[in-house]
Amino acid sequence: MGLPPGRSFVRSFIASRRKSAPMSWAHRLAHSFEEAYNNVGSEFSRNGEAVLLSRLAALDCKVLVDVGANYGDWAIAALRNWPTASLHAFEVAPKTFGELQTRMANEAAPSRAYLNNCGLGEHTGVQTMYYFPDHPELTCDRPRHENAASVPFEANIVAGDEYAAANGLDTIDFLKIDVEGAEHLVLKGFSGMLERGAIRCIQFEYGAFSIQTRVLLADYYQWLGERYWIGKVFPSGVEFRDYQWTDESFRFANFVCVSRDWPEARRLVESR
Repeated sequence: MGLPPGRSFVRSFIASRRKSAPMSWAHRLAHSFEEAYNNVGSEFSRNGEAVLLSRLAALDCKVLVDVGANYGDWAIAALRNWPTASLHAFEVAPKTFGELQTRMANEAAPSRAYLNNCGLGEHTGVQTMYYFPDHPELTCDRPRHENAASVPFEANIVAGDEYAAANGLDTIDFLKIDVEGAEHLVLKGFSGMLERGAIRCIQFEYGAFSIQTRVLLADYYQWLGERYWIGKVFPSGVEFRDYQWTDESFRFANFVCVSRDWPEARRLVESR
């Protein structure tokens, strides 16, 4: 079946003028529009993460875990959101961890924050990590950023189940993961708690690093879809939906998994 006459004309028109300056400008404009429409980006205050926390504030969350805390934007917002909650934050890069300690010490309730200069992963051990002095937020477990200078360092990695057992965490209300492509390894380290249904809400980042790790959004749906509703974070809320292969855009965005035993959480965060 061919294209409708109107669409066929548009395609031919674009193809014949593809390298012209006006067409190049129109393409950049369309690309920017598409990225905005699909909420591509990781700016905490604008991409819907802050809205997500504020909507969940009505619920009684006691234990929060922030994996890939960086300078603590999410951690600080979460502690303010839930005044009685405790937060366990993980930042693997020593220099970034020092900045995190300084910021958290200035918070009104630093006693509720447990800061860990290590990473979470599938197994407990020591691993080579890569720190980017000019872009500390890019710290990762393999040299993924070819255009930025990195410094390798040895880091302690702990499996989430082991950390939870050692620290008496029977349940985690909110697990946030932003670790530059190693999100799936963090989840595998929590396999025991996930199997028990002991983690109520999970936020993870998905994006271009899936090309390298070969871990697709489809895999997250396969691992978590039976126990969780899964949706993409937007400034207007979370759009929960079944997996579609067209979602494999490899553009950075955040997804949220809400336990199917916690329908009130889904109701609060769902896009309006």
